[in-house]
Amino acid sequence: MVESAVAPARQRDSWWRRHHPLLVQVAHYVVVGGLATVANAAVFLLLRTGLDTVPANVVALLVSTAVSTEANHRFTFGGGAVHRWRARVQVGGTVLFYAFYSSAVLLLLEALLEDLTPVQESLAVAAASVLAGIIRFLVLRYWVFGADEPEPGKVDAWDERA
Repeated sequence: MVESAVAPARQRDSWWRRHHPLLVQVAHYVVVGGLATVANAAVFLLLRTGLDTVPANVVALLVSTAVSTEANHRFTFGGGAVHRWRARVQVGGTVLFYAFYSSAVLLLLEALLEDLTPVQESLAVAAASVLAGIIRFLVLRYWVFGADEPEPGKVDAWDERA
């Protein structure tokens, strides 16, 4: 009974992938990004009890960026070939960009408003990350997981055996 319910869903998903691949990728990216934002906020709030705002933010970014890049590789972009060095540059660049960008947002917010709670700080970072997420999607789609050929013999960004 479960098998018969799964088959039409796969056919529907397959039709959407064939006819609207960009739309499917955007939808998947939004799901991964939303989950990564929630994970980032949770890690930030957990670390915020023992760390200052900026260090907690940077550690949360490292964790959520690495996990979301792999999730996007597998779920959003189909787990295909990856440019190993591009994937690493993207992760490092994303962490650096978000670290400076979100830290600047936090520092500006602290300068403008008094007595912010960690929850308010976390919400501000999440809201600010939406624009950067659009840019990241384009980098992942066209540069990291793009259609041009990856390095010979290098098909998985995270598998050192390749």
